[in-house]
Amino acid sequence: MSDNENMENQEPVIITFNDVEYRQSDLSEEQIALASRLNVIGRKLASLQAAHDDYVMTNDYKNIVIQSFERSINPEVIEEDKEE
Repeated sequence: MSDNENMENQEPVIITFNDVEYRQSDLSEEQIALASRLNVIGRKLASLQAAHDDYVMTNDYKNIVIQSFERSINPEVIEEDKEE
């Protein structure tokens, strides 16, 4: 491997697309801009996924607490459930 090839391999990967790593020298200016947008979108979606997961878990917990509160103020509902 020549020194020039070693230098190219040390160039940072801009994007990995369909299991292929692309470096700045592999892409046109338009492709670099699109790759940059894809990277930003990917990070944004990852953070939104985490927020969505947190929302779902918090909402489930809220429903459990609502049910517990309802049972605490309506003990007859508990008795009816036991009889069924």
